[in-house]
Amino acid sequence: MKLTLDWNCLIELEECRAQAPYVTELVAMHRKGKFEVALLAASASENSKSKQFPGNASLFHQRVSALGLQDLPMVRMPGIIGLSYWDFCYRVEDGEKFERDMDALWATIAPKVPRKPSEHLPNGVALTDQAIQSEALWKWRNTWCDVISAYSHIHEGRDIFVTNNTSDFQKNALRLSELGMQHISTPVEALDLVDRIKRTP
Repeated sequence: MKLTLDWNCLIELEECRAQAPYVTELVAMHRKGKFEVALLAASASENSKSKQFPGNASLFHQRVSALGLQDLPMVRMPGIIGLSYWDFCYRVEDGEKFERDMDALWATIAPKVPRKPSEHLPNGVALTDQAIQSEALWKWRNTWCDVISAYSHIHEGRDIFVTNNTSDFQKNALRLSELGMQHISTPVEALDLVDRIKRTP
């Protein structure tokens, strides 16, 4: 059984929110060998509250280490120039299939958010690495992180996607299951789901 924690789960821990004890319990069960809990490399590209790009991979490492989660495995992401860190990604072999899969996930998770980053920039502003990391594209980057997280989870053939982002994931669970996301749960739901799956003959 392979569970994937998205960045919202780590924020629960950082800010001692309501789901934090359940995230802690999932991690404890991973360490006891009950099932595997992994972090998403895509989380390194998540936006901060300042709406700025988070900087570099070392900052991501620091935040993970501060939570004592550096021993958890990492779900790697496709390598995208300007958006991914080379320590955490792999080269996409079939670019056309990758784009089709991303388009399908994007249309499901955020149908009202234009897919092309250039559509979010003011007229005349070129789509450079600097522009991709700018505040102007914070909403697009947040959506991109959700979509690439879903893609990475599916690509690695994992079982349960654990997130508190109910508006984008749980409400679209049926369509996402058709695209390869078998189960989508909050941390507390994930504990119950693992127990039920293990008890199913």
